Amino acid sequence: QPRAAPDPLRARCPQRRAKKDCAHQLRTMSCLSAPRDDAAHLVVVGASFAGLQVAKDAAGRLRVTVVDPKDYFEFTPSLHTALGAARDAASLLRPLDGSLVPGARFVRGAAVGADETRVSVRTERGVETVAYDYLVIACGCSYPAPIREAVDAADQTRARRLARIASAEATLGGAGAVLVVGGGAVGVEVAAELATSGPRSVTLATAAPELLPDMPAETRGAARVALRALGIEMLFETRCDRVAPAADPAGGAFELKSAGGVESRTFDACVRCFGARPQTAWLDGFCARDARGFVVVDDRGRCAVGDAENVWAAGDCAAKPDAQRLASYAHFEGEYVAGCILAAAAGSAQPEPYAPPPRLVALSFGPRDGAFAYDAKPVPVPGALVPWLKTVIEHWFIRLLPMPDAVR
Repeated sequence: QPRAAPDPLRARCPQRRAKKDCAHQLRTMSCLSAPRDDAAHLVVVGASFAGLQVAKDAAGRLRVTVVDPKDYFEFTPSLHTALGAARDAASLLRPLDGSLVPGARFVRGAAVGADETRVSVRTERGVETVAYDYLVIACGCSYPAPIREAVDAADQTRARRLARIASAEATLGGAGAVLVVGGGAVGVEVAAELATSGPRSVTLATAAPELLPDMPAETRGAARVALRALGIEMLFETRCDRVAPAADPAGGAFELKSAGGVESRTFDACVRCFGARPQTAWLDGFCARDARGFVVVDDRGRCAVGDAENVWAAGDCAAKPDAQRLASYAHFEGEYVAGCILAAAAGSAQPEPYAPPPRLVALSFGPRDGAFAYDAKPVPVPGALVPWLKTVIEHWFIRLLPMPDAVR
């Protein structure tokens, strides 16, 4: 049979070649119905975008155990629509079971320690150990309530998460004046959603001199125009301090501090949309972390664990530029790390070092407007289409479908 002609693009571009090598490894895996009883054991700590992608891609070839204190998988990038009562929050939470990743075993518990062969997990039965041949750390980050707060393991059930979201929705729904702190993508989307979902005043305050500082200038300008049209007050280079402690999203008295002085104001509700904190305290003494607690990785996602080469980290808990703390990058990293592990298990050569693909951002300014950017450039699509595009992206990611090659 004649051989196919070589792909010149594949030969020229190591980044594309690495992704295709991983994709080939994963496609080969997918034709296998179940791993052998003596197959290597992969343990994934964390059941969000990166961890679940690793588990799904490896489950046909290796024995896979997923450890997470939650019993659900949440599509947090669309949480703003639930906070604004535009949709039922239940549609954002999928049960964390075998229907999500067929062939994987799920252990509900919080990782509390690890060494080079085992992970210690606190479950309702006490502390148990789970031995591994390969380990992936994908435990993500927590954020201020109600975005993704850190709570006790016993409270991380789907029912209790829905109750917390409903409580936040009720607080925001009854608020006449809302303060949104943070001018990144989350802050802009939350502010726009709240401004369009009811008769209330919305103030967005950010310590930065502009909105969306890591976005293209055209996107930043479009966001300003859109938020101004919605009647949102924007305060730049402003620090917000509570006068008295309170749990978000509760309101209260605030001091708004800027170069112009200090202004005291009262709000009925407050949503803080900044402050990612990696959930990595359990890794003390096991692997290297940076000053903020993010797991240090090499150019193939491996962690620094003595002489071991069987531990990886992926997703938001890994040390990387903050602009890459997106669901899409967690997905890419999960696919890549799964390819590395499958290659290691097969005794094959490792893929080329990981090279992040272009950044893909769909940003909504309420339910009928938005902006789309790819590879640091604005994409000229009608703003009204962007919320629809975000819905398509959500349905794609929440089903853990492979990323199309067109956006790699």
